[in-house]
Amino acid sequence: MGLHHRRHGPKQQSLNWSGYIRTGHGFTSASASWTVPTLTSSHDGYSSTWVGIDGATSSDRYLIQTGTEADVSGGRRSYRAWWEVITPTDVAPETLFERLTIHPGDHVSASVSRLASGKWVMRLHDSTTKHSASHTTTFKGPGSTVEWIQEDTDVNGYISTAPDWHAVTFRAVRLNKANPKLQPSEAVDLVDSQGTREAATGAPTTAGDGFTVTWLAPGTRTYAG
Repeated sequence: MGLHHRRHGPKQQSLNWSGYIRTGHGFTSASASWTVPTLTSSHDGYSSTWVGIDGATSSDRYLIQTGTEADVSGGRRSYRAWWEVITPTDVAPETLFERLTIHPGDHVSASVSRLASGKWVMRLHDSTTKHSASHTTTFKGPGSTVEWIQEDTDVNGYISTAPDWHAVTFRAVRLNKANPKLQPSEAVDLVDSQGTREAATGAPTTAGDGFTVTWLAPGTRTYAG
């Protein structure tokens, strides 16, 4: 689920992402924890909370990520855990951790990291249910961006109307296993194609290892092309 139409102004804006993006080099792991939001929307909308590496690269050809999903479809709410890897030769849809059941209100932690073998592992642990899941794969991305994101998800080529997730707080944010000391300039707000501000990303915590994304409005279903 790559970044759509990143723009710069007083604050970075995206059609589908809110959260924080760090740009640099040599990134080999990213992690964070959060509470799975309880959706209250009646309209259809799809959202994901995740950590990843390389999703904001200019080429948009690489991304490795894992997180949780909170959706409304046909009035029914659903919550899942998933992983996804995008490369220049393989742009597959997200894959569910089928055996990991997720509930709203669960406390989860997610990580993406390179192993000593050179392979990468995506892990998700639900500390409420005490269950975990992981997937190991090959990934050759440049390691030049890291993302901690609350997303208004792209489904079938369209970015959905954002479901009301109220506020999602990212805690214990880590980059290469250390506090990234997030900077306000790295924050991204979610703004649809009509200029509606769908979500606001707050300032980092004093320690620089956490932040909150607050839902503001559903916005308009937007073509992702």
